[in-house]
Amino acid sequence: MMKKIVKLSAAAMFLLVLVVAQLKAQGPPPGRGPGGFDPDEMVKREKQNVFKSITDLNDDQKLLLDGIYDEFAASFKELRDEMMEKRDFQAMKPKMQALQAEKDGLIRDVLNADQYIIYEGIVEQRRAQRSNQNLQRGNAGNKPQQGSGNRPTKQADDTDSIPEQQ
Repeated sequence: MMKKIVKLSAAAMFLLVLVVAQLKAQGPPPGRGPGGFDPDEMVKREKQNVFKSITDLNDDQKLLLDGIYDEFAASFKELRDEMMEKRDFQAMKPKMQALQAEKDGLIRDVLNADQYIIYEGIVEQRRAQRSNQNLQRGNAGNKPQQGSGNRPTKQADDTDSIPEQQ
């Protein structure tokens, strides 16, 4: 009788491991990364927010911004896919920062000084929201290692708008 219980327990554990492995292999929905993150949606929301907040954009500026955001979305998605494939998130951080800086520079060239101040406010607001979300989730990337005695620190940088993969 005891051997039967042990065999059933072992079989149940094996099935549980198979189910968990299958669920992990399926991954997130198409176009989304861990946590349901969709880079296209993130870029689309930022662009909509810029167009809504900067009310004096002319048609040429709108056209240029559309192109910048379209190119940024494609490049961002490529980098994210590469990062997910290689699973080396720290090595990708400088690339993500450079991509974000490039987008900001292109947008700076399109907007006038007053418009760019509004854009910077939008970016800062997004960073603050991202930081709050990371803190609420207990952002694994900023947790100190056990026994280090150090508290996690949050550094403001251009990748705050890019969700950290866990």
